[in-house]
Amino acid sequence: MVNPSSPAYFWKHFLSLVIGALCIAFAPIFVVLAGRIGGVGMMDAAFWRVAIGAVVLAFVVLPRGQAFPAGTRLGTWIWLPGVLFAADFAVWHASFAHTSVANSTLLANVSIVLVTLFAWWIWKEKIAPMFIVGAGIAGLGVVLLIFSSSTRGEVVPGGNPVLGDALGIATAFFYASYLLSTKAFRRVHSAPRLMFWSSSLAAAILLPIALWHGDPFWPSHQAGWWPLIAVGVISHAGGQGLIAYSLAGLPATLAAITLLLQPVATALLGWMILGQGMVPWQMAGGTAVLIGLGIAVRFQAGLNRHPPSSESASISNTVP
Repeated sequence: MVNPSSPAYFWKHFLSLVIGALCIAFAPIFVVLAGRIGGVGMMDAAFWRVAIGAVVLAFVVLPRGQAFPAGTRLGTWIWLPGVLFAADFAVWHASFAHTSVANSTLLANVSIVLVTLFAWWIWKEKIAPMFIVGAGIAGLGVVLLIFSSSTRGEVVPGGNPVLGDALGIATAFFYASYLLSTKAFRRVHSAPRLMFWSSSLAAAILLPIALWHGDPFWPSHQAGWWPLIAVGVISHAGGQGLIAYSLAGLPATLAAITLLLQPVATALLGWMILGQGMVPWQMAGGTAVLIGLGIAVRFQAGLNRHPPSSESASISNTVP
C-alpha cells in the first residue's frame, strides 16, 4: 500500500494533475481544428465533444454500477447540471468563431471568482480580504482583454472579437452555475457519475440545436473525425478524469493554482497551432487575470481549511 505522505504518492497525483490540465488545454484547439479540417460548426463540435465523452465515461461508470444509484430520483439532481453544462459548452464553443482561444479560455476561468462570490452572497461563506484584491486584479485583466479585442480587429475571419469575449464571460457564468448546481451531489456521488449524466443530458440538449443551427453536422471527410474524437476522449473524459483522480492526493490550494496552467497552455497552443498571436494589451490582460485568480485562490483556500477530500471536491472542475 502506498504511503500518502511519500514523495512517490505526491508526484503520481501531481503529474496526473498537470497532464489532465494539458489535456483540457487542447480542447479549444481540437474544436477549432474540427472546423478547419472537417468543416463542422462550433455548435456541432460541442455536441460531439459531450456525446463522445459520455460514451467513454459510460465504460467507467456502468461496469461499477455507478451510473444511477438506487433510490435517487432523476429529476431531483441531474437535469439542472446537465442543462447548465449544455449552455456552458454552447456559448464557449460559439466564442471560438469570434475571438481567440486564449481570450475565451482566460475569460471562462473567471468562474473561479464567481463561485466564491455566489457562496458568499447565498450561503454566507467568508471571503478573505486578499480574495477581493485578487478578484479586482482579475477584473482589471478582463477589461484589458476586452479592450485589446476592441482595438485589434478580427482574430477569426468574419468574427466579432468583442462578441466572442462576451460569450467567454457568459461561459464563466454558466460554468460557475454548473459547479454550484453539483455541489450538494458531489458529497454523495462520484465525479465520473456526475460527469457521465451531465454529459449525456448535455448531448441530448445540444443535438437538436446543432442540427437546427445550419452548419455542417458531419465532418466532410474522415480526417475531420480525429479532432472530434480527441476532444471527447482526451480533453473531456481523459482530462477531467485525471484531474478528479489527482485531487484525492493533493492540497486544494496547490491543485487550484496548478490548474491555471490550462489557460496559459491554451494561449501558447493557439499561437503555435492556430496562428492566433497575442498583442501587448491582450498579454497584459491575460497576465492580470492569471495573477488575480492565483491570489484569490491562494488566500481563499487558506481561509477555509478542510480535509483534503472536502477541499478537493470544491475545485475538481475549475476549468471548462
